[in-house]
Amino acid sequence: MRRNIFLCLLLLPLCLLLLLFLVWPMILILWESFLVGGKLSLSNYLSMFTTKLYGDSLKTSLMLSLTTTVIGTVLGIPLSYALYRSGGKIKALMLSITPVPLTFSGLVVGFAFIILLGASGFITLLLSKMFNLNPLEFSSFLFTWKGLVVAYLYFLIPRMVLTMISAWSKADWSLIDAAYSLGASRWMTLRKVLLPMIWPAVLAGSSLLFAVSMGAFGTAFALSGTGVKILPLVIYTHVSEISVDIGKANALAVILALVTTVMIMVYERVFAARQ
Repeated sequence: MRRNIFLCLLLLPLCLLLLLFLVWPMILILWESFLVGGKLSLSNYLSMFTTKLYGDSLKTSLMLSLTTTVIGTVLGIPLSYALYRSGGKIKALMLSITPVPLTFSGLVVGFAFIILLGASGFITLLLSKMFNLNPLEFSSFLFTWKGLVVAYLYFLIPRMVLTMISAWSKADWSLIDAAYSLGASRWMTLRKVLLPMIWPAVLAGSSLLFAVSMGAFGTAFALSGTGVKILPLVIYTHVSEISVDIGKANALAVILALVTTVMIMVYERVFAARQ
């Protein structure tokens, strides 16, 4: 009994922190999303289905997030395995460098890509001299959703690598040897033994990538301003001084959180059920 009371007291600061900075703001956002002119109304949510801008922004956000999640997962898994299998100073160096992209602000990442791949960027000018490319034509992709894919992968792949490193370290490799000794093929060993061991980490990492991509703002804003219509940027336009509509911004924020949560839950349930 005393132990339970002690544990509750230890958890109390965390509960208060979550209540103050997560639960209460979400309640306020949800409440204000139903207010129009001080009265309760569903018009903010109904406009989500009748205004083309909102529908297109949701589709673009989902397309961007799904694309970066798939690419980040596909690239992150083999990179994490290669890092796990490496040893000595190389592994220590790479493990210290990998988290660095996660420390940068989204705005910093966006401007870095402009410096590298913009019309006057270092890589753009280098490629234009080597392959006689038009710098303006080459760099134009950077300011579209395709450019956001490239920029997002800069801070998404390290997240997948760090998640998978732990999975590789905790995997029971003796099961692989046992499968081979019993005559299992490489494909069967991969499908029946290795994949089930690392699958929870793959699900956790890819879910994290999707959630981060759906909510990313700084990098998208630095690269495209409000040119690419994704939900975070549309929310920004409704809280900026140019076009203030707090009710619609709150409704969009609720939909963004709801869609992200539902997509992750469905994704994990569907793919977890196949294992």
